[in-house]
Amino acid sequence: MTAVRRKATFRLYPNAAQEAALGRTLAAHCKLYNTLLETARLRHKAGLPAFNRTSVNEATKAVRNKQGWMAQRTTAQSVQVTGERLVRAFDAFFRRLAAGQTPGYPRFKSIERYPGWGYKAHGDGWTLLRKAEGFGAVRLSAIGTVSLRGRARFEGVPKTAEVLRQGHKWYLSVTFEVAETAVARPGGQQSMAFDFGLATLLTQVVGDPMAGEVQTVENPRWLKRKLQAIQETQRVISALEAKAPRNAKPTCALLRAYARRRRLHSQVARQRHDFYHQLSARLVARFGLIVTEELALANLVRAPKARPNEGAAADEPQFLPNGAAAKAGLNRSLLDAAPGGFLQKLRYKAEEAGSKFIEIPTRAVKPTQRCHCCGAASPKRLDERRWRCACGADHERDENAARTMLRYAYEGAWWDNNGSGADPGAQTAPRNSIQAQAWVE
Repeated sequence: MTAVRRKATFRLYPNAAQEAALGRTLAAHCKLYNTLLETARLRHKAGLPAFNRTSVNEATKAVRNKQGWMAQRTTAQSVQVTGERLVRAFDAFFRRLAAGQTPGYPRFKSIERYPGWGYKAHGDGWTLLRKAEGFGAVRLSAIGTVSLRGRARFEGVPKTAEVLRQGHKWYLSVTFEVAETAVARPGGQQSMAFDFGLATLLTQVVGDPMAGEVQTVENPRWLKRKLQAIQETQRVISALEAKAPRNAKPTCALLRAYARRRRLHSQVARQRHDFYHQLSARLVARFGLIVTEELALANLVRAPKARPNEGAAADEPQFLPNGAAAKAGLNRSLLDAAPGGFLQKLRYKAEEAGSKFIEIPTRAVKPTQRCHCCGAASPKRLDERRWRCACGADHERDENAARTMLRYAYEGAWWDNNGSGADPGAQTAPRNSIQAQAWVE
């Protein structure tokens, strides 16, 4: 039987002594990471090769043995995970460098920015303890037995774990080895394509691309609902920080403001996470064929280029308006909607259900710029929300894009020919059943 790996996250509930011990362990791993990063810099200056997993383990062992307090707060397996994190950070740096991108060099991390630490094997530094309906606690080396809450959707064998701190809350993320049948979920029999947007989160066309029903999912706008409270809290923080002497210890009022800001951002993230999990599960349970477009998320939120004012005098503006202020508001809405997180959840849930999830090539098809009826392409500005074509088609822009994507999934050969050639009506694609999967394949 084929086994797969899945993660489940549990909330930890430490007492005061355990929370202090968790903080000390986090500080030890943060110190180790920064020490290894500095060692990597010195190795590079000395002309030595970059760290690999063997050399970093040797350096990790040397640092841990030299620092007695670090050995008391960590395990030999957990510090190896911290060393491997640094190796992955440098691997990503060199990969981006080789690809001609602008890579960010791995950074030193403060204790506030360090996320947590990991364990390699169950039973070595950490052990899950069962209760009647799942797991009720975890035994962590040098910390003790910590209560936890949460339940996985599947039964499996615990393999690795990470202890994470988010705000002032602690979590345990466990990787389980699970049989494929244990993670399988029921899939639907209908077909659907959707276009992702901001005014309306999803515009769906169900069944037939030409006459199928249009359904929508409204955008909850999680950040916008909390934005005023976040801005007010940030103004309080700025005022308190301005009054405080340089390098002074934060006052109780400032610590409370920090905690409120963390709480507000955490609420937004949890609401978004929960909403997308529920939405993706509903879609997969209903549809056996789900079609959308490839999204270049980095390009969507890229800042506009500067527009130099050629020939401007010294007393004149050196740059022309480039719409950066308006784009900043749009970028905030895009990041709040978080399409990448939603697509990632939808992708793996469709795989578990045996549904077909298709992302059509956006640059080739241009669904928002192409008529779903005749295939004619016509560039549209972003503020043009109605699609009107010479062939008589008149639809809302997102609806036209969804219909175009669904037609492309059925009639790819015709659409690859840019709408010319064979009559698409001659292709008898199955429209309203799971049989569409076999037709596409």
